[in-house]
Amino acid sequence: MDISVKELVCNIAEKLSDYEKMKSIVNQPNNFIKIGNKTINPYNDLSLSHGLPALCALYGELSEQYPDGEWDKIGHRYMMRIGEQINQYGFTSLSMFSGLSGIGLAATCLSKKGTRYQNFISNINNIISEKAYGIIEYLKMKRFPNMEDYDSITGLAGIASYSMLFPKEMEKTISGILEYIVELCQDKQIGELQVPGWFIPPENYFSERDRSISSDGFFNIGLSHGIPALLIILSNAKELNIYVDGQDECIKKLAEFLIKYRIKEGDKVYWGTHVTLEEFEKGTIINKYTRDAWCYGSPGVAYSLLIAGKTLENQSYIDFAVNGLEMASNRLYDIYSPSFCHGLSGVAYICQRFFEETNIDYFRKRSLELANDILGFYKEEYPFGFKNIEDSEGEKKYYDYVGLIDGTAGVLLTLLAIINGKKTSWDSAFLLSEV
Repeated sequence: MDISVKELVCNIAEKLSDYEKMKSIVNQPNNFIKIGNKTINPYNDLSLSHGLPALCALYGELSEQYPDGEWDKIGHRYMMRIGEQINQYGFTSLSMFSGLSGIGLAATCLSKKGTRYQNFISNINNIISEKAYGIIEYLKMKRFPNMEDYDSITGLAGIASYSMLFPKEMEKTISGILEYIVELCQDKQIGELQVPGWFIPPENYFSERDRSISSDGFFNIGLSHGIPALLIILSNAKELNIYVDGQDECIKKLAEFLIKYRIKEGDKVYWGTHVTLEEFEKGTIINKYTRDAWCYGSPGVAYSLLIAGKTLENQSYIDFAVNGLEMASNRLYDIYSPSFCHGLSGVAYICQRFFEETNIDYFRKRSLELANDILGFYKEEYPFGFKNIEDSEGEKKYYDYVGLIDGTAGVLLTLLAIINGKKTSWDSAFLLSEV
């Protein structure tokens, strides 16, 4: 490619700086998606997943990487819009990808190492601290969880990941979430069967797709919506010296559950997306469907085992993690989009984090190869340089999105991190940050 990564990223970032033009593109009907019987536009000004906070995180990173530009000023304009919208409409949740945690993360990325937006960030942290307690107490009363109660996207794991950027200020909130996770890890009785408390029964399913996985309930093992997120939060909190009773035991229980329900292929291992109640009873995986992504499959699971292994100094966890990511990063099953959540960017960045944590040269080499593959998706004529690609009943559909999870911001941040090294904490959104 003739264009440098710096030039490519900066050119796209310039295009994204025109708010009205950007909004007119994302509001095109061909960018809407179907969920059940509804057609919705995923774009939301206040969501890190699909809106302005993702762009603020991008401009914050660009300002650190290329301080001679005026990226912080563009980011500030968008942050002012976010503030105006919160004042006018309020906020919907505390969550990472659609609520206050994501907005706080965006402001932190733009804050020039905590020297800007101090009052704004402090207000967000105070609201999270005040409201998290009631949420935790409510969730503790439930016999079994919904995945969105505790997950990294809308649940407590995402809130905890943000809170860990402020370990002293938010220690009470983090400890409360840890106590909830420890309680969630306790066994519960279903008929004659004892199951871990993170079991999702049929009445708590999120969608009809869940019902197609199992009619009897399951255990979600994807990093986006499942127990790897809990494993990372428990492990990272311990690294920050934030500890509650039973934390180590829960790290072991979660890690060993993931290891037990791995899929073996010769001397290689990988992970699926869910463990059904039938598979739990039999102690073996029957359905071997997977995808090799951040959200579901081996990359996300492997990262959680790597962090748990380093935290508990358990080499076997690390070995399973390395084996799993080596296989997944070569196979790339069901990966066809440049995006982060379920595309190449997520796998590429996890390879980069593995290299940083293990110093194994293979992962640095693979992250660079995958970054080059991502660049192959770039087209100058695309409004935002890259399109998110989804499979709809065997047909590939292309979307112009700007957000972190499946939009251009997530792709550009990945490229910058792999080529130049990361300067801000944007990867906390994906639970991939070094604590």
